Amino acid sequence: MLKDFYRIAALFLCLCSCEANFFGPDSRELAGGYRLKRVSDSNQFALTIPNQSGGLIIDEIGWHQPFIIARASGSNSWEAINTARSHRISISDLERKADPVYQSIQIEAAEIAWTKLNRRKRLW
Repeated sequence: MLKDFYRIAALFLCLCSCEANFFGPDSRELAGGYRLKRVSDSNQFALTIPNQSGGLIIDEIGWHQPFIIARASGSNSWEAINTARSHRISISDLERKADPVYQSIQIEAAEIAWTKLNRRKRLW
């Protein structure tokens, strides 16, 4: 009986320590509980809010502490999130380009941003 326990414990430890994520969707944390999640093994990505499983399908995203900005697929507006204040607003592309705070945030395709995120470590 004790032998079986050790085998199960060793298997569990191996599964938890490897790169594969067997226990949930493929997602990576940005900051403040916001995550970038791969949608069903495709090249689509969703920005999820803290404690939620679904999210906004996005084409582009950028971040610079404490802000995350993302553009939904097919949209002309951006979601601007202040992670320090848990505050989210929608802004136009013109507002994003005119605001010095948002201007300084490098924007990338969601797929490229995905490759820069660490599965086990949030940005801030």
